[in-house]
Amino acid sequence: MQHLRVEQTDTGISPRERAAALRANVEKLVSSEEPVAIFLDIDGTLLDVALTPSTVHVPPILPDLISSLSQRLAGAVAIITGRPLMEADRLLSPSKFIGAGVHGGQMRLAADGEIETLTPSFDPGLQAAIKKIVHELPGVVFEDKGSGIALHYRLVPDMQQPLTDLLEALLPLYPNQFKICGGRKVVEILPVGFSKGRALRRIASLPQFANKTPVMLGDDISDVDAFQAAEDLSGFGLKVAGENFSKDEASFQGPADVLNWLQMLAGTGR
Repeated sequence: MQHLRVEQTDTGISPRERAAALRANVEKLVSSEEPVAIFLDIDGTLLDVALTPSTVHVPPILPDLISSLSQRLAGAVAIITGRPLMEADRLLSPSKFIGAGVHGGQMRLAADGEIETLTPSFDPGLQAAIKKIVHELPGVVFEDKGSGIALHYRLVPDMQQPLTDLLEALLPLYPNQFKICGGRKVVEILPVGFSKGRALRRIASLPQFANKTPVMLGDDISDVDAFQAAEDLSGFGLKVAGENFSKDEASFQGPADVLNWLQMLAGTGR
């Protein structure tokens, strides 16, 4: 599939120009009715980041907006998030979408299908060791995602390094069982072998997504693997500015910018 402006590998332009050109490229593909598939992170991409995962604000237009976009793209819209898919469903209620939760540890391959947990259960000893670490670091919030564990330190940002050090000390005790992933004031403990990139590749093979240019939107370090997967499939990874990506390298300046853009793609904008 031929893209209309700039490729991810183009050189000779600034990061800001490249980010803007990639965004414009997707706009032209959609406006010209080329087959496109959109993959969306949630926190920091569709929603502003909150102090805790349970206190996020969901814009009232969001569920219908994603549904309208999905209709325009013949069902080729998926959610790829670090949250469990049941939480994504709650945030986007009453709409449901094909997607991956807990960084690919959960999958749903049909909007009305069942959520499948792909990851093995953590060793009970590892779970106990992680809970002990949280107990020793007041202010760190433990979140059991079923397919993974998230340790939030937004309330105590100085705890990032001690938390990371203590978790890394567990790696040799439980070899090849888990990996540590950083994020927006959170450290994720995930089973080895699962990622947003792997999830994107699986969803991209579904009939609604096959032979379409994949476009991944994300704001976090965990989205980089999905950006690469989209690029490997001749698509695009579009960054959202925030704690991990600067405004100069990002195609979007924040979730409000993303929502305005999605409205334009869906044909629901003003």
